[in-house]
Amino acid sequence: MAQSTLSMDSLPNEIIIQVLNQFPTRSLLALAAVCRRFYGLVGRVHFTRLVEAAQLRDHQVILECYHPSERISTPSLFCEYLGMDGLIEAGDEARLGDLDDLYARFRPFVGDEERRPRSSRQPGAAFAQEIQPAKLPSHEIFLDSDELFSQLCTVTNLVKMGPRQGLFSSIANVNDTVIRVWRDWLHREAARTARNQQRASSALDDPSILWTDSSKTVGLRFRVVEDQSAPAPVLFGREEEPSVTYSLEYQELLIRANWLLLSFETSEAQQVTHAGKAVVIASM
Repeated sequence: MAQSTLSMDSLPNEIIIQVLNQFPTRSLLALAAVCRRFYGLVGRVHFTRLVEAAQLRDHQVILECYHPSERISTPSLFCEYLGMDGLIEAGDEARLGDLDDLYARFRPFVGDEERRPRSSRQPGAAFAQEIQPAKLPSHEIFLDSDELFSQLCTVTNLVKMGPRQGLFSSIANVNDTVIRVWRDWLHREAARTARNQQRASSALDDPSILWTDSSKTVGLRFRVVEDQSAPAPVLFGREEEPSVTYSLEYQELLIRANWLLLSFETSEAQQVTHAGKAVVIASM
């Protein structure tokens, strides 16, 4: 009887892709190191998943950003999806490193999730619907003369909308960190706002973004405005900085595309686990 010479190399790409589709993203990406062929096929599967995640089917991003002393009084911010720039342009032949540099963009706003603008959009395309002018949410920061920085607690969650308004059927945490907002950064960004200086074209190079971690997984783009109405101190030392108040106006929330995909899969897994148990989480 002749010995079979079949091997992995003899299998068509379509069959290998069907096998790779069974792996969750964390396990899938590790398989890219097997060989050059697997690298390309993993990239194609990963690209398809990013396109599906970009649709945010039945999901909503909710941001909590507050000073540690103002947790109870600060409302949560719903986030309108704006797009995932560069995803469609990258295509399914894109390198995994290029896909890792993509970000999903959201516009935070105060309000009911049922009142957010609705639109039909292509995955990865910029948000094209005309938005009615509205005042963007903002956060006030006060620094006393001896303070070098303030702090902002940031919690970002991806939730799946429940059967009724205000109820979530699953929730996946994207990040939960504390950001230091330095006096020097506030002064510099307020000066840029006053000069109406052009922002950087790349999110990774934009100094107006406060990143929640060194890996730049989640970032908040602010427009900083100094409050000139605050009374100037009468007396302060020569080496002391005066007390200042700034308004941080939310411009965008940025989430690394890969991290959004992982959160999306976590949310979907929770939905399957809780199926038939009517588990819901009420929004505050």
